[in-house]
Amino acid sequence: MLTRRFALSLGLLCLLLLTSCGIVTAQAVIQSYYSDTSLHTGTIVKLKDNDPSKVEADTTVSTGKMFGVVVNANASPVSLSPSVSAGAPVYVATSGEYSVLVDNQSGPINPGDYITVSSIDGIGRKAVNIDQEVLGKAVTPFHAAGDSIGPVTAKDLNGQTTTLQLGLITVALGVTHNPNAIQIQGGFLPNFVREAGQNVAGKPVSNIRLYVSLLVLLLCALVAGSLLYAGVRSSMIAIGRNPLSKKSIWRGLVQVILVSLIVFLIGLFGVYLLLKV
Repeated sequence: MLTRRFALSLGLLCLLLLTSCGIVTAQAVIQSYYSDTSLHTGTIVKLKDNDPSKVEADTTVSTGKMFGVVVNANASPVSLSPSVSAGAPVYVATSGEYSVLVDNQSGPINPGDYITVSSIDGIGRKAVNIDQEVLGKAVTPFHAAGDSIGPVTAKDLNGQTTTLQLGLITVALGVTHNPNAIQIQGGFLPNFVREAGQNVAGKPVSNIRLYVSLLVLLLCALVAGSLLYAGVRSSMIAIGRNPLSKKSIWRGLVQVILVSLIVFLIGLFGVYLLLKV
């Protein structure tokens, strides 16, 4: 009886050990891809749109495409390679704890903070509540004062040029939706409008800003269209009544067209400022 219980306990222990080893091995597996450019270890990457066998540095406008981080070839005992060779491979991890290049664009990073991509392609930063996607959680901290490996000039979250500090931290990888993100996907806006606003701003844009931008654009278009319509209509009527003054009437029409175009361009510039600031 004791022998039977001992054998059963031993079997359960072996099964547990095998399962644990399987989990560790699964997390340790990294995949090799190729890249058209040189990518440093710690770079956040996404799959290339027209070639899933290649990766490239992730950007703030590539919402929903974050994939993993470039790691050293020896970072895992097991690696998978693509079937077609296209130059030197780039090894990418999508789970486990690995080093990631970060900056202080949204402040110092503490263990437990979520990490997303900054305005510098391929570099991470602390995620804020407007970020919809995160790479994973920081395991080690980054405080620019003592942890910096060098400065770099880039645009901050408000679009202003600033000097940021780069660092290297350990992140528990796992691309997912940011649990602290505010909801900016609701409303009645079509996806192409939301994507256009994000491409202009270079970051996620709230629905309020998109609505205000659309309102400004529509008002400017309405004013410009009204001026143009009134100018063309009055010019046609004037030419019909006084054909001899056709030359001066056409000159006035050209001026109205230019004013309408200026009004519309001012509206576009206003929309750009609303989205970027």
